[in-house]
Amino acid sequence: MTLTIAIHSSKGGTGKTSIALNLAVAFAASGKDTCLIDMDLRGPSLCSMFKAKNNFWINDFLSGKCSIKDTLNDIQKDMETSGHMYLSFSNPDIGEIRDLVSKDRNWQAGALKALMTGKKELAEEDMDVIIFDTSPGVEYESINAVAASDMVVIVHNDTNACNNCTEQLIKGVYELLDKKRAIIDNMCHDNCLDLTERTRHGAPILATIPCMCEIATRSKNEVLVNTEPEHIFSKSIMRIRDKIEAMQ
Repeated sequence: MTLTIAIHSSKGGTGKTSIALNLAVAFAASGKDTCLIDMDLRGPSLCSMFKAKNNFWINDFLSGKCSIKDTLNDIQKDMETSGHMYLSFSNPDIGEIRDLVSKDRNWQAGALKALMTGKKELAEEDMDVIIFDTSPGVEYESINAVAASDMVVIVHNDTNACNNCTEQLIKGVYELLDKKRAIIDNMCHDNCLDLTERTRHGAPILATIPCMCEIATRSKNEVLVNTEPEHIFSKSIMRIRDKIEAMQ
């Protein structure tokens, strides 16, 4: 059975995309055929980390111009994973982003239907894990990704603003959609390794990851679980993967 996960956050700058990418590679490294889809349509970033190998974006699929399989870029050889590893990029062209902002609810409803169809098609191809890297907040495309997922992983920073907004997301979106959810505390400045908190807002905390400023200075397409599996960040991602699997 295919597991579909939305990586979401209430605010930008939480490290959501880095966690989504590393988690996807961690699943593929364990032998799972994995697909990471960039649903951050207003601020795409995966395309700046890897070069697209085909001419179709996830935007094209959502608009009915191609199948979801046409958008997939195979990076298994690049990542040297035992399972297949695919990326589906969002179009970074500013004209495409402007066009997205003008889309009405009818288009968004059609995009959700397409996303559900694409999920089914990938499941029929025996994809083990699908991960949506969403845009932060409550944009339509983020809620569509959450609605199409089996569970939501919220990437959270330890600030009052992020904490309040995360609580609102859980109560105002995830609970209404009856979604299984969990939290990752990322970029924590306190002595987080000694923290004992295990739940917040009724959701389990999968990991508390300390702030590591050196990560931001690394090569833009470096995936730590691949290049440095003994790094504290990599070990945290592996534990997150294992806990997600145990929750199913």
